[in-house]
Amino acid sequence: MFPLNHEGGKLTNMGNMIQSFKTGALVLLFGTMIMACAEKPIQGTDSALQALQAAKQAGAAEYAPESLRVAEDEYQKAQEEIAVQDDAFMLTRNYEVANAILVKVVADAEKAKTESIASKQLAKTGAEGAVVLAKTSLEEAKNQLAQAPTGKGTQADLQALRSDLQAAETTLGEIDAIMATEDYIGVKAKAESVQALASRVTEQVAQAIQKTGKHKKA
Repeated sequence: MFPLNHEGGKLTNMGNMIQSFKTGALVLLFGTMIMACAEKPIQGTDSALQALQAAKQAGAAEYAPESLRVAEDEYQKAQEEIAVQDDAFMLTRNYEVANAILVKVVADAEKAKTESIASKQLAKTGAEGAVVLAKTSLEEAKNQLAQAPTGKGTQADLQALRSDLQAAETTLGEIDAIMATEDYIGVKAKAESVQALASRVTEQVAQAIQKTGKHKKA
């Protein structure tokens, strides 16, 4: 009989141990990867929702609607993908696609927020300019109406014009409250309606003066 090679046995056992360790490490790594892919993207969903909310608070629904719609559509796609994976067998679940979409949602929402802030500032400037023009037009209309010729058959017309200017003044008085809510689109619309009404009164008085050839005596 040949003597046992104790050293060779030890080396063989050590090699088996190393191989077992490598195999175990690979299994552990593979299992970790599977678990990571199968982990539901709760944090990603929360981040996406927070980004969408921030965009809406910045006025994106009104001042950057298209960009906000893109972000909201992407969020809906992410939720649909998450639902698909939720229904899949545990070992085959993979939320990587959903995670990627959620990252895009955050980027799109931040873009909508940035666009909204810039657009809102432009709208504010435009609204403030429209208010100045409305006030100027209203004062001009008042001065013009004061010079309107009076006489037989003109009282009803003059009263109608005065009513128009009173309505314009009422609308102008509502603007400050609307401006405080930062609804600059609404402010501009109100201011433009005042300007249009005042301009119409000015035009009608001018036509009356031209027709009669005289102003009201001071």
